Amino acid sequence: METPVPPPPPPAVPATALSVLAGDPNGDGNQDGAALSEARFNVDMGGMAVTTSGDVVIADTGNHRIRKLSATQDQVSTLAGGGGPAPEVVNFADGNGPDARFRRPMAAAVDGAGNTYVADTGNNLVRKISAAGKVTTLAGKPGVCGNQDGPTGIATLCNPSSIAVDKAGNVFVAQGNSAANAVRKITAAGEVSTLVSKASLYPTARPGPWGPTYYYDAVLLGTDSQGTLYAADPNDHVIRKYTADGQAALVSGNATQSNEGDADGTASAAQFRSFRAIAFDAADRLHVLVPDNTGYPTIRRIAGDGAVTTLFRAQSCTTSPVGFAVGAPGTLCTADQMVVKASGEFLVTEYGYYDGSYRYAQLRSYTPQGTSTMVAGLPSAEGSEDGQGSSARFGRPGALAFNPSGSLYVRDNGNMWTRDKGTNNIRTVQADGLVRTLGKPGGHCTAVTGLASEFLSLSGPTSGSLGYNSGPLATDGAGNLYTVHETLVLKMRNCEVTLLADLTSLLTTSTYIFMSNNASGIAADSKGNVYVSTLKGAIFKIDTNGAVTLFAGSVATVGHVDGQGAAAQFAAPGYMTIDAADNLYVVDGLSNINVKVGPTIRKITPAGLVSTLAGNPNAAAGYADGPAATAQFTVGSTSSGETASLAVDSKGNVYVTDPVNSVIRKIAPDGQVSTLVGQLWKNGFAAGDLPGIINRPAGIAVRNSMMYISMPNAVVQVQLP
Repeated sequence: METPVPPPPPPAVPATALSVLAGDPNGDGNQDGAALSEARFNVDMGGMAVTTSGDVVIADTGNHRIRKLSATQDQVSTLAGGGGPAPEVVNFADGNGPDARFRRPMAAAVDGAGNTYVADTGNNLVRKISAAGKVTTLAGKPGVCGNQDGPTGIATLCNPSSIAVDKAGNVFVAQGNSAANAVRKITAAGEVSTLVSKASLYPTARPGPWGPTYYYDAVLLGTDSQGTLYAADPNDHVIRKYTADGQAALVSGNATQSNEGDADGTASAAQFRSFRAIAFDAADRLHVLVPDNTGYPTIRRIAGDGAVTTLFRAQSCTTSPVGFAVGAPGTLCTADQMVVKASGEFLVTEYGYYDGSYRYAQLRSYTPQGTSTMVAGLPSAEGSEDGQGSSARFGRPGALAFNPSGSLYVRDNGNMWTRDKGTNNIRTVQADGLVRTLGKPGGHCTAVTGLASEFLSLSGPTSGSLGYNSGPLATDGAGNLYTVHETLVLKMRNCEVTLLADLTSLLTTSTYIFMSNNASGIAADSKGNVYVSTLKGAIFKIDTNGAVTLFAGSVATVGHVDGQGAAAQFAAPGYMTIDAADNLYVVDGLSNINVKVGPTIRKITPAGLVSTLAGNPNAAAGYADGPAATAQFTVGSTSSGETASLAVDSKGNVYVTDPVNSVIRKIAPDGQVSTLVGQLWKNGFAAGDLPGIINRPAGIAVRNSMMYISMPNAVVQVQLP
């Protein structure tokens, strides 16, 4: 059953410190640079606007910054904003360019003088960015949701989500809530008034577990060259325009209940569903990006008399199991935002889960006939194909573990939306980058027998969101491979999978704790003992005879206490690793739901003595290098679906992946914490000298002087200094 594996060649030292071992690391991110080859965007992008010089300003919502595509479409840069992720209520700072801070900005507009106005949605503000890049607050109070009119310092806004500016410098923003959807007006001096207190006649019904709830979604705003304000109304499914005093006139559609549709024709006959974007071209023709009756995007043109014509529709789309549109880049299937360039072509943001893969984000240009070209944001080539180096394909690889023969096991999580269907698998990567799939002809095992489906699949349906990044891997000196499947501990020996232990009865307790019974990490020592961490705070030891004993912590007793064995306490421990002296290292603090414990890295000696290696349990998740006691970590969470992994080298350095901040942290033997790979708040991929740029690192492994890291759709390698 097992194909003989020849001794591996010595690892080739890459020409640069950070390089790709196998797969394709392109995809989403926030990396600036040459549009086609380097630029990356977050899948969560907001509205766009075109400047008079032809540059395109983009509200990069997920990255909390404002980006710019040059008029020549060859360069992407950050106009303003340098912070994120921003879990706190307020992520706010005025200042020049990268010194400014935004929180989930959802829309942008530009005036004739080159100023940019931003709907800083998460901060409840409207910000102004001068042509020189200086950011100031035009209206609102940071973090205060309100509807107070008045001058700067008094007026408040609430979740502004769409924005437009007229020739006189007046800025309009749209809001929405369960009672109304106002349109607010802000003068150039910052005076706020309510132009329209309720833009829609009817609310939108949102399905819920106890029946529908009703909400007035914010309208989408745009202005023509004369400064006339238009609004695309997703609740009433119509387009209106407004006079200077807020009087509305119907432009297209029929504002009656149950009027949703996808019909072209005269103003009164036209039908719309929801709206994703509204934009004018150089000839003042209005265009909207809207879903059709199937939910897939179309671009439609509204004439001066309100008549509607569909220019083109998305092609070759399907729907994912969770309702997302799926289609290849260039099919318009995942189009979400739109502007019209001076040439008359449409610049569209696209993102998706194409071909059972992890998401991509890019800008594409479409002619009015529907022909598209890629402008920026090279999508990664995801998949499950075996092959050599860059020809191999992965689908969101996660946990890593070394086989004694020299090959690297990789938990290939595959399509995150079908993780409960057994579609995931384990791959092997040789030192020269050759990728094979475990259990397939030509692989390390031509077939896997026994409890193969439990071993190869990522997780079962009861593991919830932890299934995004579960399935830890470990090996022992005899070449056995271990993993966990919910409460089952599984062992593969000579390609046959057996049950090593079932922890169900040990994890079942009358003491209520929010966390599930899942095992969350695994490691094996030099004697063949296996250690398993669990989300309920206990770490178990399984000896070579399969006997299970409590090693450290206690079931359903959560907190942060160092000490011997059961006297110690953990707060949702996760992935683990082990060093040559059989000291165990554990990521702790995956959840602060039960107790407020900050993320830490714990160390457990072979005798079961628990100590804190680094991190401050009294501080919230964060990012701070320095001495062990004051360092701060962000290790993800069970709800985020991406959690930190660990590796240790022969010198005693411990390495921690941070998938939230896209960095690799290093804990030296003296406890000093530093950042080795990646740059804070930058994610994408830039090979070369360290620190480089990486994207949401998941699994990590170290052998000799080489570090291996899994990230979306690739395994990369680092020559350690």
